[in-house]
Amino acid sequence: MRTDQTPPAVNFADPALVADAVHVMTHSGFGRVMAKYRPWRKVRHVAEENGLDATATWAAVKLARLSHRHRVPLRAMEGGEFSFCTFPSLIEQLHRIDHAVGGGVAALDAPHGALADPALRNRFAIRTLMDEAIESSLIEGAATTRADAIEMLRSGRPPRSRSEAMVVNNYAAMQRIKALLRKELSPTMLCDLQGVLTTDTLENPEQAGRFRRPDETVRVVDVRSNEPIFTPPPAESIPARIKALCDFANRSHDGERFIHPVVKASILHFMIGYEHPFVDGNGRTARAVFYWAALRAGYRVFEYLAISALIHKAIAKYPQAYIDTEQDEGDLTYFIQYKLSVIGRAVERLHECLMREAEEVDRSVRLVGLDRNLNLRQRLLLEHALRHPKTDYTVTSHSNSNRITRTTARADLDHLVKRKLMNTYKVGKEVHYKIAPGVAEKLARLEARAAETGVEDE
Repeated sequence: MRTDQTPPAVNFADPALVADAVHVMTHSGFGRVMAKYRPWRKVRHVAEENGLDATATWAAVKLARLSHRHRVPLRAMEGGEFSFCTFPSLIEQLHRIDHAVGGGVAALDAPHGALADPALRNRFAIRTLMDEAIESSLIEGAATTRADAIEMLRSGRPPRSRSEAMVVNNYAAMQRIKALLRKELSPTMLCDLQGVLTTDTLENPEQAGRFRRPDETVRVVDVRSNEPIFTPPPAESIPARIKALCDFANRSHDGERFIHPVVKASILHFMIGYEHPFVDGNGRTARAVFYWAALRAGYRVFEYLAISALIHKAIAKYPQAYIDTEQDEGDLTYFIQYKLSVIGRAVERLHECLMREAEEVDRSVRLVGLDRNLNLRQRLLLEHALRHPKTDYTVTSHSNSNRITRTTARADLDHLVKRKLMNTYKVGKEVHYKIAPGVAEKLARLEARAAETGVEDE
């Protein structure tokens, strides 16, 4: 572990240090130091840039944070309690997430909201499940392409490698979470999730679905350098520590003990990674539990937010948030603000996706000229097929892509065949569907005629 990131000890019983800290707080440059919630490795540089003593400035920062500190009834290995601080930018990030749930881009219950249409909600939920399953696996080293993974999940074919098994397992776990929302977190649930996530991916299959044992040594390494950065609590302490974590997860934190649900979900994410209760699958389990906690608290927008994609995109910041928290006396604020920044970007990405989907839906209205009885699923399928004429579709892929029964999926596809918009052929015993020749040309003629007359064809 890099020792240059370890902050100096701050002893508020030392009157000289306190006096130095108070003096720093009156300096004009201290406002720039406090403009962001920085760890020691950054505070010292900002302090020096503003002509301040780094150690005294760090003491001043810690002193200023005291009044905003909230203790969490969870303990680090050294015995101290974890805590977090509330500050304006954190509150602003939480407000934006709340806005996305209540009246923003997701506006799930609004009659005219972007996700008001059940078919669109299902498509986005499935898309998010697939994205999250794939990206969470890639974070853990799965070697597969996004295109191959999506094809596998949509077609329902069995995985062909350990990496593909990781994707399938993540997909199954994300679906499993929906069935667990009415249940409290328990050691059994955690082991169940880890078992689902690690099926057919462990060198020793017996390690699935249980906590690690004293003879099973694990260490956490930095994905950037493979350098060991953390040794988790001893296996003997795991049962008691996980019980405390479950108690925290299940306890109400309203009123005077209020903890924002997304902050609480982020703490659960951090703590499972910190406890590292399993030989493998800890990161995937932690991210799954985050979704469970957020959805259980009523934040339905998380059904449509693929967070792991953004973690994977800037992977270096993920372990760094853990390091900053561990080295600063268990200050969870670093991890929380990291997690909220990821969620914020996911909300922005959702907004962009919704805008594109709205354009696609509007564009699909032109297909009514081919058949006025086409539903939204059929129109969007045809739009995809027109862009990708070599792609074939099956009852399974259409069902998996839209979260509908196989009976409904077959009815959708067979109607398109009846209207001569798709053709069929068999691969073994399975029926495949492909866009019929001439559909694009027919549609172009209809659009040209409509442009000339200003009237759509009946």
